[in-house]
Amino acid sequence: LKASIKVWTTRDKTLKSDCRILNRNIKLVTSPIAVDNQASSLESDVSQWLISEPGNKFCAIDKPYHKSQTKEPAIAVCIDDATIFGHFNRIGQNVENCA
Repeated sequence: LKASIKVWTTRDKTLKSDCRILNRNIKLVTSPIAVDNQASSLESDVSQWLISEPGNKFCAIDKPYHKSQTKEPAIAVCIDDATIFGHFNRIGQNVENCA
């Protein structure tokens, strides 16, 4: 994706939100999130997803946000749909500040 993204997945202690490249920010969604008024945390939720910012793209990803990912293959399946994007954008509205 050539866009900024918001990411919900487990992460290591090394990688943080990153806003060094204009319009290509990586913002980590903070835990907990609320899904249909039910709280979910990174520790209890195995889903891994990202959304584009701006845009209508929702992507399911197969790897967590870890430093080791730079040397491992990964895959994402993305859907360009405003309804799905809107749902996950509300869930992922709170993000870590960029370093």
